[in-house]
Amino acid sequence: MMKIHTDRIRNRLDQLITELANTSSLVYYDRLRAFRQYCDSTPALASCLAQLPQAHCDFRIHMQDLANQWPESEAGYAFRWDAINQAVDGHSKDKDLIFVSPLLDFHSSHDAYGHFTGVFVVPLYHYLVDQLEASSTMLYLLLRYKRWAEWFQAERLREDYRKSGEDALDTDLRRFLFESGIDYPFSQPHSPGGRADIVAGLETDDPLVLETKVWDSKKGYKENRVRDGLRQAMDYAAKYGKDKGYVAVFNLDPDPLVFVGGTDADEWPARIERGRTYYFIEIDIAEQAKPVSQRDRGKPVKRNEVQLAKLWDDVEGV
Repeated sequence: MMKIHTDRIRNRLDQLITELANTSSLVYYDRLRAFRQYCDSTPALASCLAQLPQAHCDFRIHMQDLANQWPESEAGYAFRWDAINQAVDGHSKDKDLIFVSPLLDFHSSHDAYGHFTGVFVVPLYHYLVDQLEASSTMLYLLLRYKRWAEWFQAERLREDYRKSGEDALDTDLRRFLFESGIDYPFSQPHSPGGRADIVAGLETDDPLVLETKVWDSKKGYKENRVRDGLRQAMDYAAKYGKDKGYVAVFNLDPDPLVFVGGTDADEWPARIERGRTYYFIEIDIAEQAKPVSQRDRGKPVKRNEVQLAKLWDDVEGV
């Protein structure tokens, strides 16, 4: 079964937060350090945290009053992340930097650690999970569109492409996403009908960083088009402060299109993780002379491969 990339991250976060909530005082910092290390080393989480504003948590304020100092916004999560970093960096075997004062107001260190987890770690965990669920929802919608297009709409999409070119496929995907609940499935101030009012206010709403390209060897649309899509996704992700971008590629060649490198074999889609995360979605709509089950039995299946590491180097080198 195809596994969405964010599922594994969510499962590991659940495990870490459960361990932290149920650990003894003796190994509390070890579990807190493991939580921070996982957040730092997992690009999908690190990129979310990197988008938070700068903040400094002042522990001279009474711990029970700290929550009242934080605004109801991403700044509050920034304070919590800073507190976790201070706790991990300031702890040593003979000195609990963070808990020296708060311990005076709790009956035991276990109570103090539990309070720290509840005030600092758990809300940040929920924030990260919310971000993952938003990403997971988008990936599920793109997977649903991929299957819908390949199984039921390939012939219509090929005809639309023949008549109107790449824009027709771009419009079809964005319309599908809009009908599925994505309010702003655009990443640039452009609409197929040329109506500026459709995307008025795009700068202040929530545009989706999604680029649609075509792989069509007959027209010379190959790696060059995918490279253009990645470059555009990178530009818009930076412009709108997004931590994720998507490149959807409609494959008009009979041979399968495969993105190679950087992805676990059982996780979809392929991706590049460099501060931000860029996902690559292949949508095969080419006309096939034979069903897959009857095609070149016993022979290696030819495929068009895109090496993601090289693709990234090509874009960065421009």
